[in-house]
Amino acid sequence: MRTSPRISALSTARRGERGVVLILTLFVLFLVIALIAQLTLGAEVAHQATMNRSNRLRMRLAIRSASEEILTMISDDATGEASGGLGSALGGMGGMGGMEGMAGALGDSGGSGFGNGASETGYGDEGSGEEGEDEEEDASNSDSFEDAWARPLRVMMDDIEVTTFVQDENSKFNLHLLLVKDEQEATENYERAVRILDYLREDMDGDLGETDARIIIDDIMRWMQVGGRNLDLPQMPRHSLDEEDEYIMLSSLEELMLLESVPASLFYDQLGDFEIIAPGLESIFTIWTTPTFDGPGTGSLEDDAATSDSGITDPESAPASADAGTGDTGDTGGIDGSQDETDTRDGEGGMEGVLDGEPPIGTKINLNTASRAVLEGYFSPQDLSPAKVERLIEWLDEVDEEALEEQENAEEDSEDRELRQSLYGELEPEPKHFLKTIEELAEVDGFGAEELDQETQARVQELLGVQSDVFSVYIYASRKINPEWQPEHRYQEPPGHSLRMKAVIWRRTTADGVRLVFLEPWHEVPFTRWRIPPFQRDLPVFIAPRFY
Repeated sequence: MRTSPRISALSTARRGERGVVLILTLFVLFLVIALIAQLTLGAEVAHQATMNRSNRLRMRLAIRSASEEILTMISDDATGEASGGLGSALGGMGGMGGMEGMAGALGDSGGSGFGNGASETGYGDEGSGEEGEDEEEDASNSDSFEDAWARPLRVMMDDIEVTTFVQDENSKFNLHLLLVKDEQEATENYERAVRILDYLREDMDGDLGETDARIIIDDIMRWMQVGGRNLDLPQMPRHSLDEEDEYIMLSSLEELMLLESVPASLFYDQLGDFEIIAPGLESIFTIWTTPTFDGPGTGSLEDDAATSDSGITDPESAPASADAGTGDTGDTGGIDGSQDETDTRDGEGGMEGVLDGEPPIGTKINLNTASRAVLEGYFSPQDLSPAKVERLIEWLDEVDEEALEEQENAEEDSEDRELRQSLYGELEPEPKHFLKTIEELAEVDGFGAEELDQETQARVQELLGVQSDVFSVYIYASRKINPEWQPEHRYQEPPGHSLRMKAVIWRRTTADGVRLVFLEPWHEVPFTRWRIPPFQRDLPVFIAPRFY
């Protein structure tokens, strides 16, 4: 039987169409796969973004809870409440993973001065009689690394680990001292700033010479001069630009990074090889220890108001409604920008009652907490030889044998010990020497009355102290992806996302109690900071702390 030519042609055409149908089917299948992949990827991205926002919110809330506790420690340290036993100060600490209350009494756990409050009553020369002597005995007139606030705190909130770091601004040189009107004093402050900057990274990577230091200080001086400010760069809105103003005070220390000579690598501490930290400008300079009580628009350290020797406005002659320093106060204290209970304590908040207290400490350098560069550069080699300064640094870094013996013989409740180990780790740091009063400096080798002339002794009394009232508070929160993770190096951070916040507070001791005024509100910072030991190359082998 013969097939029709027409039927044969149709069969051939249909066989060709079968290939087209297969291609169209595969094309549709690929489109469906692509759509499904796109939907899956979009859903995963949306889920991850939501989780990131959720984790960030959780970290902010964890930081807020921890901020209340660390600010309480700083406040209690001024009243001496931190010197009691752990159990006496255990208060509520909601959301802290079952650890109810650590408050200020944690300071009692180490050393004779650990946790003894600084009462802000003077520099050791104020107060007579038995009561004043008792205060000097228990170190209530001093602030040091043996106080509770100075110890890094660690708190776990589910999978969020929160740690704290506090540095007193009174351990730094105030750059606004470059602006004083007295020419001789201004020159001395200029040379002092150059020396401190020259010693900043001595024998480290990025070491600055004297010439480099002078260039940087000259740039800072030009930046603070009204006529030298580059108008193309942003102006600081808190300060007046009236023709009568010769200088513009800095609004924040980070403002210095607008200068070409101050890169971020110089401003921030840099962690290098062999666990050596090269300190940055934020470790040695400050702008916060000259709080004034003048109204907005003040552009210089000195004005018609009565001022002290350090250029600080007399609070008795200032209006009660004025702002403090160049920072914001009042409702800027909260982590999320809201009012924080810790900066109001008693009363209505703001500046009410802040003026009714002890005078500000001002620009005196706290010898107990000052960094090596500040101690080495604050006095000229002719006034204090490098050998004397080195002996002072060594003495401050030595173990206090008497305090260590008291620590070892002290009776301690098991619950208090477990709580402290859960917050600070198993290894207990050995208590170090510190000065309870500035007069005790005479007991250090090289600083006796027979070893220093009267003029140098007077300058030491005038420029140095043992107290602090302005603190930079850093709180870091990180989500622990692996609960078993342990650091292998001294400054190693946990993997994963971290949130770092900072605030600057001014601790005021008033008749109504301790008040904390926010000079700089909570804001995010890019890097983690650690306390830099004076002899970094002599540190023992690192052992990761064990927490319970």
